[in-house]
Amino acid sequence: MHRDWLDPYLLDVKAVFDSVEERLRQYPDSLAGHALEQLRLLNPLRGDSGHSCIGYITPLWMQYTEGFPPDQARQLSAACLLHMMYFLNLDDVMDEPTEDAVLKLSLGNLCYVDALQLYNALFESSSVFWNHFRQVLQDWAVSVNGELQADYFQRNPLLIAQKASPTQLGVIGSLLLLEQPDRIPSVCGALNIVLMTLQMTDDFTDTKMDAVHGNYNSYLSHLSTALQQEYPTSHVLNESIHHNVYNSQLMNSYADIAQHFNDIITSSNSALPQFVVLNSYLCNSLVQAIQEIEQRKKRLYRGGFHYWISEPQSGPSNTGQADSV
Repeated sequence: MHRDWLDPYLLDVKAVFDSVEERLRQYPDSLAGHALEQLRLLNPLRGDSGHSCIGYITPLWMQYTEGFPPDQARQLSAACLLHMMYFLNLDDVMDEPTEDAVLKLSLGNLCYVDALQLYNALFESSSVFWNHFRQVLQDWAVSVNGELQADYFQRNPLLIAQKASPTQLGVIGSLLLLEQPDRIPSVCGALNIVLMTLQMTDDFTDTKMDAVHGNYNSYLSHLSTALQQEYPTSHVLNESIHHNVYNSQLMNSYADIAQHFNDIITSSNSALPQFVVLNSYLCNSLVQAIQEIEQRKKRLYRGGFHYWISEPQSGPSNTGQADSV
């Protein structure tokens, strides 16, 4: 499969990862190895990284769509990648604290300092970039805390994109350096649709895991509302929700929400072309995941022996729809 949002930009991506790797090699010996391993796992040039490139690639896209100078694009992309590493470490600790929490927090903060150094080289202290920077981080903080009390997906599906709001800094920084600040709201609005769709595909894939761990999940929220139940703040789900996880009508109505926003971004004059291509891919992947579940259900209905010989023995398939972007 040709990834139109990634494959044409792999030389730029390599340059960004190389520059970040050089920085990480300067870390203390006790941290450098862990930092380099995390970077390796994020690198799309080394196979399926399992992480989205959307966190750092938008400045690289804007070289070609907006005429953003390559040196600045790569520097801003590197800052975004380091910032992304900071948030990934922080998210891991918040989602599931483990014995390596101290390592992740300390390493994340070194990445954060390096990201700030690169941002500072691009934007003076008086730049409006820093106002946006504070607002983006505030949106993120409100979102990750609010998930414990509020059902964001039912208020407005786009609200689930706020967990990834730091991703906007690549767009914001690029447009400010291009002296096009008036475009920030509309382009970031289009980006939020992509981030929402990405989160929806992740949530659909991770439904059972999130139900076990009590993480907020937009698909479980959708099920709760469809079944006229309040999505519990404790996220302890009752039997009827578990029973309807693979309800055909509910899965399809969830995909319809993503398709509605895909229609919006497709008809938008503000979205980068890569946003449109990527969002359409995510929507199609969500539909494909639902279709695969429907096929498995049909095999089950035909009887146990037919299901046993037709079902891969490795277990349920995972489209990896969000992992590959």
